[in-house]
Amino acid sequence: MTQGFSIGGEFTSSVVFLVERAPEGRRGLMGALAMSGATGGILLGSAVGAAFAAALPTTALETWGWRIPFLLGLIVGIAGYFLRRHVLEMIPTVRRKRSPIIDTLHHHWRTVIGFAGLSFFGAAGFYVCFVYLVSWLQTADRFPASRALEINSFSMAMMLPTVILAGLLSDRFGRKPLLLSSTLLGIVGALPLFWLVHHPSVAFAQFGQLGFVLIIGVYLGALPTAVVEAAPPSVRCTAVSLGYNICFGVIGGLSPLVAAWLITRTGDEIAPAFFIVASAAVTLLAVISLRETYRASFPTVNPRAAPAYT
Repeated sequence: MTQGFSIGGEFTSSVVFLVERAPEGRRGLMGALAMSGATGGILLGSAVGAAFAAALPTTALETWGWRIPFLLGLIVGIAGYFLRRHVLEMIPTVRRKRSPIIDTLHHHWRTVIGFAGLSFFGAAGFYVCFVYLVSWLQTADRFPASRALEINSFSMAMMLPTVILAGLLSDRFGRKPLLLSSTLLGIVGALPLFWLVHHPSVAFAQFGQLGFVLIIGVYLGALPTAVVEAAPPSVRCTAVSLGYNICFGVIGGLSPLVAAWLITRTGDEIAPAFFIVASAAVTLLAVISLRETYRASFPTVNPRAAPAYT
């Protein structure tokens, strides 16, 4: 939980930081680069897990080997400390008369709910298809842990260019067309792709997860900049953080449990696909209500700017 809260706070702050300082016409790319950084961290974790699963016997991995990757994370923490310290020295401190959280929840609560709705599909889809699926491949398809992690690591590697390409395309064609396309594909494609993943062939399982890479990667590539542009400038970081992190913390964190519960309840191994369909449908409504902002002016300090959700 501590890691999750830390990641959530740092990620949304970094997205706002990068998008606000992006060159004209490159805000989508900068938001996608922030998302690809988070994705790259998960790829690193998956790859390290695959390496340890392949190198150590199962009993050794379960008793003591799993602790080593956590200790290696200290290196990343030290690097992050020095990076953050340098960035903070570059940013002037602005004193506020009122807490931004109180201001956001009092005046912009509809915006926070809208951002949570926009994040629903990304949270549920990512955690089911790239976190829970590693365990699912072992129980449903009887793949060894090393093979499941290899499949997931390759998919995460393909996620990186997909996210960056989506950011570039959003600068060219807008955020909303990509968000709409991804949610619609999530509604119609979740069941066929889960059926493809639920196959004894490693190649079929890999192709199925790559289908989710395309759908969810495009969505996550366009999402960060879309929410930053839609947020009121005076509480931009707080509004984005609340809407995005509440959804990813609650919905994303519970998604593996929901997926496992659906399988137990229905006896159907591809039941998690229905959860993805439902999350895509919820997010589709939020995307339809969102104003397109990629050509709009982007003030960094203008408290009276119109919010995306009123």
